Amino acid sequence: MRNVVRGPWSVVGLACVAFVLLVSSPAAGQERATLRVLFTSDMHAHVLPFDDVRERPARGSIAQVATVVARERQASPLSVVLDGGDEIEGTPLEYYAIAAPGAPGADPAIAAMNIVGYDAVVLGNHEFNFGLDVLRRSMAQARFPWLAANLGGAEQARLPVGGELVIERGGVRIGILGLTNPNIPHWDPPEHWRGLTFADPVAVAAARVPELRKRADVVIVVVHSGFERDLATGAPEGTDNENFGWRLAQLPGIDLLLTGHTHRNIPPQRLGATVVAQPGRWGEFVTRVDLNLAREGGAWKVTGWSGENVPTAREAPDPRVVAEAAPEEAKVKAELARPLGELTAPLEVTALPLADDPGVDLIHAVQLEATGAQLSLAAPLGGGRTEFPAGPLTPRLAHALYPYPNTLVVVRLTGAELEDVLEHAVRGWTGVACAGAGCALERNRELPTYNYDTLEGATYLVDPTAPVGRRILGLRVAGKLVQPGDTFTVAINSYRAAGGGGYPHLATAPRVKEIDRPMVSLIVDYFTRHGRITPAADDNWAFTIPLRDATTARAAAPAP
Repeated sequence: MRNVVRGPWSVVGLACVAFVLLVSSPAAGQERATLRVLFTSDMHAHVLPFDDVRERPARGSIAQVATVVARERQASPLSVVLDGGDEIEGTPLEYYAIAAPGAPGADPAIAAMNIVGYDAVVLGNHEFNFGLDVLRRSMAQARFPWLAANLGGAEQARLPVGGELVIERGGVRIGILGLTNPNIPHWDPPEHWRGLTFADPVAVAAARVPELRKRADVVIVVVHSGFERDLATGAPEGTDNENFGWRLAQLPGIDLLLTGHTHRNIPPQRLGATVVAQPGRWGEFVTRVDLNLAREGGAWKVTGWSGENVPTAREAPDPRVVAEAAPEEAKVKAELARPLGELTAPLEVTALPLADDPGVDLIHAVQLEATGAQLSLAAPLGGGRTEFPAGPLTPRLAHALYPYPNTLVVVRLTGAELEDVLEHAVRGWTGVACAGAGCALERNRELPTYNYDTLEGATYLVDPTAPVGRRILGLRVAGKLVQPGDTFTVAINSYRAAGGGGYPHLATAPRVKEIDRPMVSLIVDYFTRHGRITPAADDNWAFTIPLRDATTARAAAPAP
């Protein structure tokens, strides 16, 4: 079903120029026009509508976006196509093409986006996951401009990034301001963004939009960020440090605010005087907003709008994108099927297990062996249920267990700090309903499942009915009750070490060692060394009450 919203609107837009693209001139005497804005975000390198890890069709892809955009452009030549970032990370196809050891470097996601024909793309936080060298190489392949007005130091870092641009379509001047997420230093290690600064996007927009409006008829702001308040009620969601959409929408002078990052399907709607939207993730939707324009006093003004999020699931993939990706896709399929050894028992990779889990314990085993740390902190990362039967062991399992390009860091924590970390890991459980043979455990759906870490190398209990901050019981290492002044080496991923997930102490703890290789590569090496893998949980932690399942709390979808 398509969500369509229509409404009257009268806002003027003018713009500041980074550079101007002259496309066409207005027809003589033309007094009314419609500008069609097409927008995607967070496609995460889903070039083709197929999940190579789970070997099944996927819903959404850049190839299907290309089909939608081509059709919409043909229907409305007065159009502009934009993207909100997080495009060069997210699939094995992309990883093996641009980031794996010996990767050739030709970026399939960028090649597909070139076929779509974007007018501008904003940098997302995941653009930095593979470091600046990979980012420069991928950006250089783009036939579209990159924007991030709140990014400082780009020129010195040799990143071809502008802040804003003005595009002319049919005599209509469209000003576009791009903003990236300023939390990149909290999510990526310093070597991935060294020399760059990230300013408050609201402050930057407040300073630049008034100048932008002086030179354009329509002003569009594209931000790699979601909304920090509930759009229906205005209630705060506690994400002010990460999401800025609500505050940006309050600024005067923005005709259209296009958002991303939180992977939500938000059809075009009004928020105050501004139309806002977000197109979900993975190319599953294309946001389409038609801005009705009228010429007044020699300039165009927005007089109304209509819009919807167009689903792509039933669209045929653009054959140009399919053909472009075919050689690399064939290589990836062969790599994912490459035999490494034997999985001696079935393994189910789950989004959030309710007991010590064989899949998460396998991640722990890799982290401990790769680092030599005493303890390992890790979370379930699979994002859904995927079953691997006993049989050949291949890199496909490594990607299912660990879809993110994190590396490893060993930090030193005291016993008191270790308890703080574990308390933070279990804070998301919100309620328990018990009846019959067990209890159903509710959780905060706004907290992503990858923030529910567990600890290996220790034993402990979790009481989900206790107040937050007092849920960890009997924490022991080597059979000894942990004391506040004890010290331990703990293997964590680079996202945690940079402050990701808001975990206490991890970003500031003394660093003992760093392993600068993606976890999926370490897992493949672990499989190769051991040959035969028997997945099993050692039950080193448990809940204090018997549980049936985790129910779905009535809340917003989790952030990425």
